[in-house]
Amino acid sequence: MISVIEKNYFKINLIFLSVISFYCMAGLIVPLQFISANKFVTLGMTLMGVLLGLYNFFVKKAYLFVRKIEYLILFFAMNIITSLLVIKYGFSTNIKNLVVFFIYFFAIYPIFQTFTKEKSRLLFNIFFSVITVANTVGVFISLVQFFMLIGYRVFDYKGLLIRQGFVESRLFGILASPNFLSLVSLIVIIFLVSKICGFKKNYRYLALSTIALNFIYIVLSGSRTAFICMFLASVIYSIVMFYQKGNAKSLLKVVMAIVVVLFSYKAVNFTSEQYLKYNKERLEAQNKKLENKDNNLSLERTDTSEENISNNRFAIWKSTASFVPKKPIFGYSGGNWYEIGKKTNPDEYIIREHYLTHNGYLEILFYNGIAGFISMGIFVLSFFMSMVKRLIKDKKEDLVNKDLLSMIMILVVILVSNLFLSSTFYGISLLGIILFLMAGYNYSIVSTDRDNFKKLDANEIKEIELGVMDYIHNICQKKGINYSLAYGSLLGAVRHKGFIPWDDDVDIALKRDEYDSLYQAILEDNDSVYKVVSWENDSRYPYPFYRVYDSRTVYENNYIQNDIELGICVDVFPFDNYKDINKEITKLDMYRRLSVYTLYGIRNKEAGIKNIIRYVLLVVFRLTSVKSWNRKLNAYSTIDSNSEFIDYLMESKKYSTKIDTKALDEVVECKFEDRMYNIPKEYDHILTAIYGDDYMEIPPVEKRIQHDDFVAYIKKEK
Repeated sequence: MISVIEKNYFKINLIFLSVISFYCMAGLIVPLQFISANKFVTLGMTLMGVLLGLYNFFVKKAYLFVRKIEYLILFFAMNIITSLLVIKYGFSTNIKNLVVFFIYFFAIYPIFQTFTKEKSRLLFNIFFSVITVANTVGVFISLVQFFMLIGYRVFDYKGLLIRQGFVESRLFGILASPNFLSLVSLIVIIFLVSKICGFKKNYRYLALSTIALNFIYIVLSGSRTAFICMFLASVIYSIVMFYQKGNAKSLLKVVMAIVVVLFSYKAVNFTSEQYLKYNKERLEAQNKKLENKDNNLSLERTDTSEENISNNRFAIWKSTASFVPKKPIFGYSGGNWYEIGKKTNPDEYIIREHYLTHNGYLEILFYNGIAGFISMGIFVLSFFMSMVKRLIKDKKEDLVNKDLLSMIMILVVILVSNLFLSSTFYGISLLGIILFLMAGYNYSIVSTDRDNFKKLDANEIKEIELGVMDYIHNICQKKGINYSLAYGSLLGAVRHKGFIPWDDDVDIALKRDEYDSLYQAILEDNDSVYKVVSWENDSRYPYPFYRVYDSRTVYENNYIQNDIELGICVDVFPFDNYKDINKEITKLDMYRRLSVYTLYGIRNKEAGIKNIIRYVLLVVFRLTSVKSWNRKLNAYSTIDSNSEFIDYLMESKKYSTKIDTKALDEVVECKFEDRMYNIPKEYDHILTAIYGDDYMEIPPVEKRIQHDDFVAYIKKEK
């Protein structure tokens, strides 16, 4: 069964994304609401999402590999707690919300994790294409209603009387909400603008027409939220383009982009006003009675005034905020907040009028308290900052990633619109789906994009490692620094005259004073290719020892949570005077790992359910600095002590690997591949201490410890 699913995994995800996107659009286009209102359709779509999420969770274990998912898991757990605290209110609705979160977090967010870059881009583009087509069809019909001056009211699938067509100076069209759908139109525009240069001529004309239709709808919808978001999106686009190019020509384009958006908005508004005036005069001249009596044939909003510019939102926000201090930690839950609020304070404005919060941030505080707000806030903020950091990195590489730029703009649209709208997260929401889909696409594809890099094979990786080692060897020869190969590299030199066949890294060891001298020597040398990185010169660096690396290279790392890109390297270990501090080191090393490692990085394959404790602790320690733990590890290991032994002390050990204090003093040259590197003269003593008396024997296959496979790249030469 699993083999069949794996074979068709891409198709399954493609179908699911297409179904859920169309389902959401059907709920927003009134004539199609019967589709989303159908219980069997809803059940089928939900079941598909849940099954996919369960498969991703238990079989593919996607939660181990997708970045920042621990905050989503925390948010999910907080929702469970909130629901239990108010279990007698809205139990079924809370269960539905949990199902929605499960689909968001485990079916949609990790969707790109196991696909190639090409397939991921295809899936991403198909999703937005479905939205583009569905929304534009709705927009086109709505614009026809405007030109025909059709306006009416109908009951939607919830039994609410809603406006349709051109009513009360706004173009609702066939859409349930002009505010929400104008935002979707804006997202469609952003998506098409990012893709239009890659279209063929005919498709480019079609895209331009689609952009124009959606833009006109935004103007006629009268949505101030959409206008603010559109203005900010154009400003961000302009700033980013200026940042990337940084010249007078690009500055002119910045100004022109903003001017064009504002001018186009005013032009559409003016033209539409003239059209309405013309029709009003024509109809009056013909003594015809206007069928749409609610329409004053103007685009001037009639539902706002100087006294009520927020359309009651200020009163709603104030009323909503008044409930938060009463249940500040876990909130009221999204299940039946009205009933709880009615019991708590029935006279509050939001309860009396039965309003929604009209603010996504207050909504989270109201429903899930500070605990839910912080966990979701960290996730969203991390997502945004990840894209900004990638943008800065691309600037240094002189690259422009249009997918990245469009996602930044769309995310800003979602975040700003949440100041005025509700339910991005609660219930299946198109904006919620877009947010988590983009987040997954960013962490799985965009942030790891290597278009300007060449992929390296195993032999090329080893050759680059040897290049790093050559550099270290030469520096040490020049400065009179005493180093030696260590651990698996030492064993490989003695037993295999090179790399251990199933290993591919290089380690060296130095006594503490030599270790510090080499570090300073590399810093002072300031080579254009070979660099040294440590917790001292980069706060993101996760290890207590330093590395010398090839700055032209990077590799994909499933262990480290932060955004540091580690290159192909040689690990450099300090040996200090031995002291019995393993208990303290073990504790500090665990804190270090929890502060910077992913769920995958801290898991123990044999631990089973005990891993859950690690995952919970990880969320807490993620708020601490890995540098602080490395500093403490370094301080413990360098405490003065009189000992006949030395050892690497800054990581927890199951057993002692201490060696004689003079074991590293005398070195001899030994063949390593086609080079000659230093090894301790007393290598037998050292290898016996680490690997046992039988270290020269080739272990059976099952005992050959391999590093996890990793993919490495080198920067392409321009």
